[in-house]
Amino acid sequence: MTDTTSAPRTNTLALVGFIAAFVIPVAGLVIGIVARNQLSRPGNLEGGRGFARWAMIIGAAGTVFQLAFFAVWLSLFVTAITNAPH
Repeated sequence: MTDTTSAPRTNTLALVGFIAAFVIPVAGLVIGIVARNQLSRPGNLEGGRGFARWAMIIGAAGTVFQLAFFAVWLSLFVTAITNAPH
């Protein structure tokens, strides 16, 4: 007889957070944190710690990139408006 044990079920929020981190980084970051907290609870047999971890990493990096992009864009916009001929 063979023992067929199935792999643990992947936490849905971890997977959603990983996907969201590429589309809306701040959402991926928040969902990844929530998923990580769910996975850390005692008695939780779900998998997906890697998805949650990468959702937090990619979400944080993407959020920093978006904030830096917005700051550069805003400074260029203000410079263009203030230097515009009257």
